[in-house]
Amino acid sequence: MKKYTIDDANSLTIITITNHFLASNLSLRSFAKEYCDFSHVTLRHKLLKISKFTNDMQTKKKIKDKLENFRSKKISDHEETKKRVLKAVALLLEEDLTVDQIAQVLHSTQMTIYRDLTNRLFLLDEVNYEIKKEVLLKLKEHSRSNLKKEGR
Repeated sequence: MKKYTIDDANSLTIITITNHFLASNLSLRSFAKEYCDFSHVTLRHKLLKISKFTNDMQTKKKIKDKLENFRSKKISDHEETKKRVLKAVALLLEEDLTVDQIAQVLHSTQMTIYRDLTNRLFLLDEVNYEIKKEVLLKLKEHSRSNLKKEGR
């Protein structure tokens, strides 16, 4: 499968890329990962740029809507993320796994899991304060343990 290059994005091929993106059922990040040899950030920039210069109001609206549709504003709006956060909490507290181990189990990245446990968790109203506090204490405990192992 041929990937789009940055030269494609800087030429009239951007129209083909735009139509392909709009026809796909993929998020911007997933589309860029699968079909582009440049980042999703660059792709977003190019799509927004073309939407400024096209007179096709329908295409402009489709681009804007699709980019906004995949961008969840609240964790409560994104069920998959919510499930991952709750699973990460369970793995941390019940199985005493580290952030790295949780990321491996959930097929995610360390930074995503760390953000889940330190930011996104605190946006969930259904998780009580005591559990949130316990998560922070466990993370702190793991951090101290890592320092001891590395002899710092």
